[in-house]
Amino acid sequence: MTQQSISQDEAAIYDRQIRLWGLEAQQRIGNAHILIAGVRALSNEVSKNLVLAGIGSVTLLDHNTVEKNEVDSQFLFSEDDIGKNKAEVSSSSLQTLNPRVNLVVDQENIHEKPDTFFESFDSVCLFHADIQLAIRINDIRRKISKPFYAADTFGWAGYIFCDLVNHTFIEEKKQLPPGAKQSQDPIITRSTHTESYNSLTDALEKNWSAMSTKALKKRISPIAFLIQILMKFQLKNGRCPTDLDVEELIQEKDIWLQALGINDGSVLDDALLRGLTLYQTELVPLAAIMGGVLAQEIIKVLSAKELPIQNWFFYNGLNGSGLVHQL
Repeated sequence: MTQQSISQDEAAIYDRQIRLWGLEAQQRIGNAHILIAGVRALSNEVSKNLVLAGIGSVTLLDHNTVEKNEVDSQFLFSEDDIGKNKAEVSSSSLQTLNPRVNLVVDQENIHEKPDTFFESFDSVCLFHADIQLAIRINDIRRKISKPFYAADTFGWAGYIFCDLVNHTFIEEKKQLPPGAKQSQDPIITRSTHTESYNSLTDALEKNWSAMSTKALKKRISPIAFLIQILMKFQLKNGRCPTDLDVEELIQEKDIWLQALGINDGSVLDDALLRGLTLYQTELVPLAAIMGGVLAQEIIKVLSAKELPIQNWFFYNGLNGSGLVHQL
């Protein structure tokens, strides 16, 4: 991809952002091409934030059409859009937010895309996808050492998975010299770090037997266990759980947790498991929170400043907590 410098008009439009993360970072953002696969409330929040930040190009991939029950939860849709392609509708609405961003609509089925399709983007973001597809695309991206994100919300739970393979970033620290006054300029030190990330397959095999029940309750989000169970269920059955499946999962919770190395079922509230009955339901406030977090992480990686999520972010809407865990 040809690297383009920022014009004077763009410098004026993105002035506040340039002051925040620098001209070079804004230029990287402006040259980036992002794939948003799966148009939902969460992905629309991410797309909106990236478009407003001046991302270079966004490809929206979805072969589905807007349904009536989605209009209330997705701010880019209206009643007039029912029956139209989701990617097309979202693109039209997003373009009005920032005409400078190149928006590409792809109405093909993601399952029919060849491996080479997923290699051309700077970042690939997958939403509400089955685990088999997520693993496939993650493996494709790992082979070329490019970022991959998978995210979803259902009911009051949400997660973001990040695989940056090997990511190098610069960390800045500001400190006043010893004995200096607060009015003096701080000394800025910069250090370079590289983080290695696990694949989605490896992350799902995380075993918790080395931690006590007390430590699990205190330090680990129960959403982590919920997501592991959900994805392992999908791998085993080749589909998402139905309402009847959820009741069985609750009854067999201890068995599923034991497979993760957890011998105390109290680490996962039944209410969170019951939330899987809302697997196809998105709550607007939760989508807004998660969308803001993921868009920020994508920009953080493009700018190569600060440590990104390593490697999961779990949000628990029952108590409003969001935690980062490395699995």
